[in-house]
Amino acid sequence: MNDEILALGKRFVDPRRTLNPSQAEKEEGIIPLTDSLPVIPQSYVTHSLKVEGLRGIVTAPAKLESTTHVFAYGVDLFYTRLAPSKTYDSLTDDFSYALLLITIVALVAAIYITWILSKKKELSEKWR
Repeated sequence: MNDEILALGKRFVDPRRTLNPSQAEKEEGIIPLTDSLPVIPQSYVTHSLKVEGLRGIVTAPAKLESTTHVFAYGVDLFYTRLAPSKTYDSLTDDFSYALLLITIVALVAAIYITWILSKKKELSEKWR
């Protein structure tokens, strides 16, 4: 090999692949069987780097569901985090924390006001 790591989608190694998939199989996302696997340059986990003398790859899940850790070792060491389905379970850099805080404060205030109004209503009903 070239001492690089290629991330290959599980659809490419699906044992149900056939030369001419039916319409139902196509709708399910099964791709046609070919004599070779596609090597897309953007799919290299190591990008343009090489892990010299690559001897092994270790993967482990992260605390985030969408992320996994990848560690490759040989003469060189390489580590990265992969998010094959994008990071759907983490906040973006431009997330509005101020708006979140304002929303929480408004909800707490609404709960408190509702609680006071319910106590007043209970008291007025008891005086009837």
